[in-house]
Amino acid sequence: MSTLLFEIGCEELPAEFCSWAEGELHDRWLPAFGGEGKVLVGPRRLALLVEGFESDAAGEEKRGPGVGIAFKDGKPTKAAEGFARGLGLSVDELAVRDDYVWGRQSAPPLGERLWQVVGGLAAGKTMVWDRKLDIRFPRPIRWMCAKLDGETIDVGPEAIPSGGVSYGHRFLAGTLEIPEAAAYETVLREAQVEPDSAERRRLIVEGLDATGQWRDPARVLDEVVYLVESPLVLEGSFDERFLDLPERVIVTAMQSHQRYFPLGGAHFAFAANGGDPDIVRTGNERVLEGRLDDARFSYERDLQVGIEAMATQLDSITFHARAGTFADKAVRLRELCDLLGGGEASGEAARLAKADQASTMVHEFPELEGFIGGEYARLAGVPEGVAAAIAEHYLPDQAGGPLPETAAGRVLSAADKIDNLTVAFALGERPTGSRDPHGLRRAAIGLSRLAVDGELEIDLAGLVARDLELLTEQGAEVTDDASDMPEFVLERLEGLLDVPVEFVRAARRSALTELGAVARLARALAAEASSQAFADAYTAFDRANSLAGKASGAAPAIDPGLVAEPAERALLETLAEAGPRIDAAVQARDFGAALEAASELGPPVDRFFDEVHVMAEDEAIRANRLRLLLDVRDAVGALGDLSQIPR
Repeated sequence: MSTLLFEIGCEELPAEFCSWAEGELHDRWLPAFGGEGKVLVGPRRLALLVEGFESDAAGEEKRGPGVGIAFKDGKPTKAAEGFARGLGLSVDELAVRDDYVWGRQSAPPLGERLWQVVGGLAAGKTMVWDRKLDIRFPRPIRWMCAKLDGETIDVGPEAIPSGGVSYGHRFLAGTLEIPEAAAYETVLREAQVEPDSAERRRLIVEGLDATGQWRDPARVLDEVVYLVESPLVLEGSFDERFLDLPERVIVTAMQSHQRYFPLGGAHFAFAANGGDPDIVRTGNERVLEGRLDDARFSYERDLQVGIEAMATQLDSITFHARAGTFADKAVRLRELCDLLGGGEASGEAARLAKADQASTMVHEFPELEGFIGGEYARLAGVPEGVAAAIAEHYLPDQAGGPLPETAAGRVLSAADKIDNLTVAFALGERPTGSRDPHGLRRAAIGLSRLAVDGELEIDLAGLVARDLELLTEQGAEVTDDASDMPEFVLERLEGLLDVPVEFVRAARRSALTELGAVARLARALAAEASSQAFADAYTAFDRANSLAGKASGAAPAIDPGLVAEPAERALLETLAEAGPRIDAAVQARDFGAALEAASELGPPVDRFFDEVHVMAEDEAIRANRLRLLLDVRDAVGALGDLSQIPR
């Protein structure tokens, strides 16, 4: 058993890539080299440290031709020889098992296997830093260090230095000789580099805790962990004259560009990458004051302009090159707010919601859009309900984020998300695979939460249709049918509710189109799944659908004159009495009553199948019976497609 080290040394890597690469190395590449060990990722290095590596471990086992094809008269055939040659083996190294020939493919040289790791990590935004090298990576690769115990392994092309050498902290150390793989972590720590991201996080949090009540509203800690190799947490301060800015502006200036942590008042903390504390602190204080000066200038300039004047500039600011300006969007938002049942406050908020797109502050700090518009509205004397709705209308802006607290804010938020989704779908810009540049999945989840948790009634089909009409009237370049957008939102609903997904899928196919009602129906079905009423309703739907749903030739409507069998008449009478009650209860959102009414169809359906031959020879009678079953299915189907629920 040996210890294997492979380190890829780079220019400073993006923190987001480091986080992804750490998971990829752990889940994919560590098992490929033995499965035991560590993944060590920092801003300048990605490393695998494999413990218990077997250098002579066999490769993947392959099944070859049958024994009768591989051997004739006890001698190997060309088929056996070719199979062995393809695996890099001799015929004598093949094994016979289960009437087949088997062989273990020779593993490629270790250096080649390690170079495959580099290719496997070349994901996301990559670059070519040397045109002589046909290699792409998120940042230039400056060195590679590979050691098998004390043996140095050459990896990759000669143009990239490879050997037993690593590098310490960029400013505090230099070249490091790695004597053996197991010494890697110790050598780096002696050179002012903490290679373990979990340990760096612990050191940073420990340092922050020592400063007092630190906050991280923008959640930058996850990024900071991959920005420093030698964590040094320091406190800084800034001139108190900046405290007359809105607190969120100050916090945004700290976190959005500098990744600082607010401590309250005119104080902040930050994680430095080592260095002289006094020099580092002074430099960071100077940088933050520069950012706050920019914020003050932008804030004061915007106040001089005023939010009403900003709103008049929206017709010159493009929302989407093929969907008009922000002024066009404001018109759509006002109508959508009205259709969503919003009052005067939400309509006025819709008129001013995007005014801050004309502000200097949003240009400097895009993270403040919405919030700063609400601040400017308050300072202009706009009613608080309107200002609050403007400030809240981007919420929820992340998974699990807070919903708007005001009714007008929830209405405006829903209108904004519906319009963003409709525009994207109408212009052919749906998310594909993992790509979602417009954040449409996040918008759909937010819309679902507004309906479920915010209890806002959102009937998407009609809202999307009207939004499309407005886009067309405004001259937008509508190229796609956006009528499937509600289904996209409902798919996100499946992962949002605390019920098995099958119940949500069943409810999605009910007579309901309003998001919150679909969610409540899914929960009601899940809650009643073990009841007798559910079992009887399920029986009625499933047995009717299983036969009539697959058969052809059903009559367009039931002819009572062709209903002759007692069981047939009993089912028709029960349907005539229960069907309207199911519909009425579903529309009233009384799903318990709807299920009770639907359950009444279970026993007569069972009796119908016991006593009536559905596929009668007489074509008219057969068509009439199929129609009766389809009507039963559709009546119970007002509660959803119950066949989606396993029984």
